[in-house]
Amino acid sequence: MKYHLEMIKNSTMPQLHKDLLIGTILGDSSLKAGKTGAYLRFDQGQVNKEYLYYLFSIMSVYCTQSEPTERTYLDPRYNKEYRSYNFYTQSSPIFYPFAELFLDKSIKMGKVLKIVPLCIGDLLTPRALAFWLMDDGQYVKRGGITLCTDSFSMGEVLLLKSVLEEKYGLQCTIHNKNPEKGHYRIYISGKSLPVLRELVREFIHPSMAYKLGK
Repeated sequence: MKYHLEMIKNSTMPQLHKDLLIGTILGDSSLKAGKTGAYLRFDQGQVNKEYLYYLFSIMSVYCTQSEPTERTYLDPRYNKEYRSYNFYTQSSPIFYPFAELFLDKSIKMGKVLKIVPLCIGDLLTPRALAFWLMDDGQYVKRGGITLCTDSFSMGEVLLLKSVLEEKYGLQCTIHNKNPEKGHYRIYISGKSLPVLRELVREFIHPSMAYKLGK
């Protein structure tokens, strides 16, 4: 782990790109690894199209696409048509250290799972936190923000909670969104919103400001 952490820290990749990767890997992006390289896929629905294009404007240097791909699909449950947008990076060794830290390559449930590395506290900068919030944050009307960490284990969610508390002084609790499936989410108290907003406000894309209750 230390080796790949140092590879990321010493990489020539711009810090903006590193922060985007850390935040969105914790969030909605998909990370896939080969033997020597890895690539990422980014997806957002119609409502977050502007944000997806913002991500593409940063990551396009790693892509062959000239713009994100639009996809239209029918949800048979509601007989309603939806539109989404996505783009892929090329497979590259520059992404491989991220795959080594954030993927559990032992096949579970028929697929490789994203995990939270123990060194996440070294990687979660304020800007990476901003990307995570934009990807997976939900503003709660009574105040506070929920981070949708459903795909991570209780231990991993506890680790993320401890980083938010100890590194950034945020008051957090864990809510079990689905007791049967064990979907755990981090709730950042409304009392911590002024601190959180001050940490990330300069990094939040205008189209996503609503996630901070703005």
